[in-house]
Order: sequence, then C-alpha cells, then structure tokens
Amino acid sequence: MSARPLMFFGTTNLDLCFNVERLPTPGESLMGTLARNPGGKGANQAVAAARLGLRPTFYTRLGDDDAGRLLLQSLRDAGVCADAIEICAGEVSGSALVMVGDDGSNMIVIDPGANLNVTPDMIESAARFIDREAIVVAEMGMPIPALNRLFEMKSDRGFKLIFNPAPVRPGLSAAAWRSVDFVTPNQAEAFELTGVEVEDFESAAGVAAKLLDLGPRAALITLGAQGAYYADATSSFALRAFPVKVVDTTAAGDAFNGAFAASLAQGLPLREAVRKALAVAALCVTRRGAQSAMPTVQAVDEFLKSQTILELE
Repeated sequence: MSARPLMFFGTTNLDLCFNVERLPTPGESLMGTLARNPGGKGANQAVAAARLGLRPTFYTRLGDDDAGRLLLQSLRDAGVCADAIEICAGEVSGSALVMVGDDGSNMIVIDPGANLNVTPDMIESAARFIDREAIVVAEMGMPIPALNRLFEMKSDRGFKLIFNPAPVRPGLSAAAWRSVDFVTPNQAEAFELTGVEVEDFESAAGVAAKLLDLGPRAALITLGAQGAYYADATSSFALRAFPVKVVDTTAAGDAFNGAFAASLAQGLPLREAVRKALAVAALCVTRRGAQSAMPTVQAVDEFLKSQTILELE
C-alpha cells in the first residue's frame, strides 16, 4: 500500500554547534569544538521522515545566502521535496547557537532570520502543495498568525494535522486548537501549556486530559528517557523508551515527530507508530548533530528487531 502524502511546515536553521565537556554557568567561559550542521525543527522533522523512505514536501523560508544554499541542498540530499520552499532575496537564513555537553544535555539560542517573516498569505500560497489525503505537520517556530491560517484551512482541505507546540508561545486561536488531530509536546512544553508538571506516566495522564481540553483530538506527550504517553477521548497507553547511551539530545523531539508522522502516513497502527517514533528518537540521541543524526529505515528496522519494549496499560 502506498503512503499518504506528507507535508511539513516549519523552520530551518544553520546550527553552530559547540561540543563542550559540560554546559557553562552564567559568566563562565569554556573550551569546545565547533561544527556547522543543518537544523531547524521543521527541517529536522522532514529529514527524519525522508530517512524512513518517504518523500515529504516541506515549506520553509530561506535567505538568499550561503547558509540558505547549504540548508536547501541538505534537504534535497535527504530526499525532501523542496518545491514549496521560498528563497528570499535580502533576508538572512535562520541560525542557532547550540551547546552540547558530554552527557547529551544542550542549550540553544535561535536567530530566526527568514523564518520570522512567514505571513498568512504565504501559507495560503504554500497550501497548494497540500493533498486532501495528506498528513500535515506543523511546529510552533513559525509566526502564530501563519499557524492560525494553516490550521483554519484544515476543515476545507481535509488533511490530518499533527502539531508540535515548540517553542510554546501564546496566541493560537481556540478554533486552531480544535483543528489539531495530534498535539505532541515534550514534558516542558506540556507544563507550559497546562501549568502542571509531567514527572511520570501517572502525571502525564492528568496533563493529557488538560491538553485535550484545549481542543485537540489526541495528545501524545514525550517524556525523554521514560518514553511516551498517548490519550484521546476513549483510550490511552504508555510506551517505555528504548534504553541507549545518550550522546546528544538536540533533535530527539524532531526525530520522534518526523517518525510518528511518517509511520502514520505508511499506515502503521497508532501504537506501532509511537513505538517506531521512540526507536527513531533513541537512535537519534546516540549521534551528534540534528539532521545528520536521523537514522535510515534500515537502521531503525535492525534496531527494532533487537529490542523489546515494556508497555503500560
């Protein structure tokens, strides 16, 4: 069976990544090594899906600069369809300063560049690339008015909508929230949205209920090394994460979201889609970088064959 069309909306950045022994404290200087990696939440998610054998379409804005050309080529090399991407004369591409400690923890500061200038009219234009049967994935790095317009189009166009609310910001309309099929925050984002801490699967159940009150049909909360918790109006389940040696957690959430969307597009049952997303995230954190850390479908299949997972009902 062929996969459903898949389209991502989001940000693209050039990551200036410093690998350091540990993260600095305020006022402290540390020695580290610098790498320049293609990144950005939306771009990372699209690449994660492409590495799993799909050809997702991606909408983003890039500056007409050296960074933009590098970022565009990286997306194309990964197998992402770039037809919807805007190249913007006179604007600079987004960038991010990333520090990664030896324990895998990170600190990130983002200069959005061209990402900041997405308008509702631009979303209207990009919507011609959305198939009625598509799964659409959006993250919160784009301007809120643009997201509101994208979400408003769901009722007319009929696509399924996955919303990764990162970074959390105010302003998304009540109607936009009601258009979401799956909202996929991590623990910190779930707290920002609900005001309740997510510490374990038990507390995740209560937070998921609060997320559903915002309007989405389903909530899927990632809990880092613990796993993921899913809930909708009639069912819920939790899946434990795969134990791995963590090297860099920078793009773990993007790996999860891209793989979850790809798995649904490929027709996997919901629980299996979450399980595969956890496997992709686990492999991602064993490697440095963002897009460069996204595993291939062959690597994921081999990993899943070698693992077992404990499920909590």
